[in-house]
Amino acid sequence: MAATRDGYGQALLELAENKRVVVLEADLGKSTKSLHFRKEHPERTISCGIGEQNMLLVAAGMASSGYIPFASTFAIFTERAFEQMR
Repeated sequence: MAATRDGYGQALLELAENKRVVVLEADLGKSTKSLHFRKEHPERTISCGIGEQNMLLVAAGMASSGYIPFASTFAIFTERAFEQMR
């Protein structure tokens, strides 16, 4: 059985057929396997540095503009965005 993160990386590559799909990373591309998408589609990958809270707000803005964003990080780090979203 493959690890979840390997499946996530493969799924991003398959979803890349849709030009509205974009990937946002918070310096974890190697760990989340989103680096495979970045290698194939650098023009649709946004590096947000170590700023998950900002990454999630950028993803929300992109979604409201018609893009399909995938914010790649570990679940525990998404909690940092809760205060900003409030």
